[in-house]
Amino acid sequence: MSLTWSYPKGSEGPVLISGGRSGQERRAFQQLPAGTTEYVVYGLNAQVDYCFTVAVIYTVDKVGASDPVCTKR
Repeated sequence: MSLTWSYPKGSEGPVLISGGRSGQERRAFQQLPAGTTEYVVYGLNAQVDYCFTVAVIYTVDKVGASDPVCTKR
């Protein structure tokens, strides 16, 4: 599955990808360099729905996260 997003203007922090099975808690699983705008998730079960969020870490106390986006199989 390919995830894409727009990196916020004026941001400098790394990108954090979180995800998990639909209905379960999402867990952070990949940190990407600042400015990254895409990521491919491998090893997903084609029979299961998943939800993902993309976040930019501005500071230790400030994280801007997207709304969750879920697959619909």
